[in-house]
Amino acid sequence: MVNHVDAAVSEGRIPHACEQLLSAELLSRYAGPCPRYTSYPTADRFVALEGGEQGVEQGGGRDGGEIQPWQALKDVETLSLYVHIPFCRSLCYFCACNKVITQQYGLASHYLENVLKEAQWYRDRVARAPVVQLHLGGGTPTFLNDGDLRRLMEGLGEIFDLRTDDDVEYSIEADPRTLEIETLDTLRELGFNRLSLGIQDFNPDVQRAINRVCSVEQVRELTENARAKGFGSISYDLIYGLPGQDVASLEKTVDAVLDLAPDRIALYHYAHLPERFKSQRLIDSDLMPAPSEKIAMQLAATRRLTDAGYVFLGMDHFARPEDALSQAAAEGRLARNFQGYTLMPADALVGLGASAISYSKDGYWQNQHSLKRYAAAISERGEAISRGWQLSEDDRLRQWLIMELMCHLSIDKHEIERRTGLPFAAGFGAELARLQPMFDDGLLGQTKGDLFVTERGRWFLRNAAAAFDSYLHGAETAARYSRVL
Repeated sequence: MVNHVDAAVSEGRIPHACEQLLSAELLSRYAGPCPRYTSYPTADRFVALEGGEQGVEQGGGRDGGEIQPWQALKDVETLSLYVHIPFCRSLCYFCACNKVITQQYGLASHYLENVLKEAQWYRDRVARAPVVQLHLGGGTPTFLNDGDLRRLMEGLGEIFDLRTDDDVEYSIEADPRTLEIETLDTLRELGFNRLSLGIQDFNPDVQRAINRVCSVEQVRELTENARAKGFGSISYDLIYGLPGQDVASLEKTVDAVLDLAPDRIALYHYAHLPERFKSQRLIDSDLMPAPSEKIAMQLAATRRLTDAGYVFLGMDHFARPEDALSQAAAEGRLARNFQGYTLMPADALVGLGASAISYSKDGYWQNQHSLKRYAAAISERGEAISRGWQLSEDDRLRQWLIMELMCHLSIDKHEIERRTGLPFAAGFGAELARLQPMFDDGLLGQTKGDLFVTERGRWFLRNAAAAFDSYLHGAETAARYSRVL
């Protein structure tokens, strides 16, 4: 088998310092299925809430009682909003999001009626706290026309305390193939100050393999116009491990991206799970790169981005040093949620729309996944909650610990000891035993006061976090998750 990492090093495409970084043996031991930890516990652990607002006897967590984490919304001082817009005009084969491919715009207009009804349900359950973070995700949020974007934001503004200054972060995901320049004016007028463009790859062969063809010129025009209209942060999404990609082709995409100079870049690993996601079965499996080729791509892209001055955040985000995300990381405020790495300065998150997930200090709750069931639930009771999780004290501790690893690459042992009243080694002996191979392989290190991820271990950050996941360690759970590499 070709070792693509060694080949890329010998050809000068990856720095020699990485030559000993990731052997084929190391990849085989750590590159298997593992959660991404956008939450803890992970969403696959949520239990059914058949009673909706009334809650049910707790089937998850460890403290007993009813699952009604939304009750904590009454006490929040700051709020984050997420609105899921599932509609897309065409199918991207790689996509695993909750989406509806349609040319029937009327579906979207009717959907917004239900989203605003759901928002009304929250009116009496959420403190009149300022919304300091808002995100429209999908699907393709810019599937909505300007009139419906305005209708949505004005409707939300009647219910929640939406701010208009640029001290908040209001962001929207957009498809550069379909976003109109005129819509940028509408978005700025409605308070959006961050734009996230789904690029994935600029190589024409890769684009055809995933059915998402987009030119550099389209992205350049949108980026320049967005800057001119006052968007303070522009983000690009890239994916490595796509069919037909290799190190050389990804480097060309990264070079084109650097020429456009976005403020943030998310470099995601493609999770190929055709047994779970029907659209991925349209991808030719013979074109899929090997795990060693994927890590070679990640290393090469990381080198180019950091050499260009971007700060490497967590395991897959990059930002300019002056960007708010880099500043949050430098100040220890970087957070992680269902949208990835974020400022997340709010006390709670309210998710609106089909499959949206909400969060409070007491736990998580998720809406019905299908549009039909979501609409029926909203019509019947004003909310569409179907699953959730009430956090136990142990959950809260592990949630904090895992997010420290994912966001800051280290754990303060003294803080753990302060929270538990036990020496770190005594309270987490089983976890340290699970981590011992990572210490032996130089992926983790520790001092008297800290446990930390080494530069070599950064590629296996999910594995380190998984050692502290008390719900994970059963053989039947492995197949649920995407591979680390």
